[in-house]
Amino acid sequence: MRAFATVLAIGLEVALILLVVGLTRGIIADGAKRMEGLGADIILRPPASSYIMLSTPAAMSVKISEVLVKNPGVRYVTPVVTQFNSQKGLDMIYGIDLNSFTQVSGGFIFVSGTGFRGPTDVIVDDVYANSRKLRVGDSVVFLNNSFKISGIVEHGKGSRVFLPIQTMQDLMGATGRASMMLIKCDSKDNVEPVIASLKARLPGYSILPIETFVSQMSSAINNTAALRYFIDFVTFTAALVGFFVIFLAMYTTITERTREIGILKSLGASKSYVLGIFMREAWFLCLLGLLWGIALSYGGELLVKKIFPSLQILFGLDWMVNAAIIAFASSSLGALYPALRAASQDPIDALAYDV
Repeated sequence: MRAFATVLAIGLEVALILLVVGLTRGIIADGAKRMEGLGADIILRPPASSYIMLSTPAAMSVKISEVLVKNPGVRYVTPVVTQFNSQKGLDMIYGIDLNSFTQVSGGFIFVSGTGFRGPTDVIVDDVYANSRKLRVGDSVVFLNNSFKISGIVEHGKGSRVFLPIQTMQDLMGATGRASMMLIKCDSKDNVEPVIASLKARLPGYSILPIETFVSQMSSAINNTAALRYFIDFVTFTAALVGFFVIFLAMYTTITERTREIGILKSLGASKSYVLGIFMREAWFLCLLGLLWGIALSYGGELLVKKIFPSLQILFGLDWMVNAAIIAFASSSLGALYPALRAASQDPIDALAYDV
């Protein structure tokens, strides 16, 4: 039972690290991939905006779009309001002007239904609809309000949920404001000149080619201090738990085997031999825990997708290696003192020990 509890704890340590990192990576990578499908050439956002769309407020006037569309080389502009919704799931909602959004993105491909017919209509993508078994005409709740599904579209246009932009602005108390502007140029050759012109006219604003934004968004896990600190904290906590579990398990093991250690020492077992016995046991338990943790991570992925079907979890080989190193390091440190204590015991005292 002691060995089983040790393997279980190490497995939980590994699974915690992999799931947190995988979920963070998955959310960012999935959002970046859907951004590529927007069809825009340039994305314009307010000053000091984050690469993670969840933290981009509606801080720009939509009237900026009137200035943008007059800029040489610009064909279409559409304002978008973004809002994170955690009600019955984790969703990024786009508030859009359907006509201008269609011009920039090339338009939705409708699986069923049509566009907005009224201010309380909502468009969802096929992934969202299938995961919740929704159909056109069903009612759904977003931002504490009820909406009717007017259309289901193919996924890949930035978000999985779309509301009329004015409705989003009213719900957020941001009338006449937007979170970002998506810009379509006359040609790809005009992208850089348009960016240079807009930066001169709108100093301080974040203006990037969509490819650059997607690339930076994908690597946000490495570039964003808050995410990095969060993952470091979770990793440290998991490693600390693994360290103490191994330490207690090995310390108890040595206490229970004091007489056996005395017999080995009396038969001539060296200090390094006894030390090796306990370290090998710790490493073996760690290996079993690592395998259990990886299996538990994939089980956790299935559970998360069952509860939140639209979420993506990415398990990279790099973090599996990192989790293995952390698990073996914490196991080795946790077993080192108890093993040294066992190897240093006097054979006579050990043989005289009574449990």
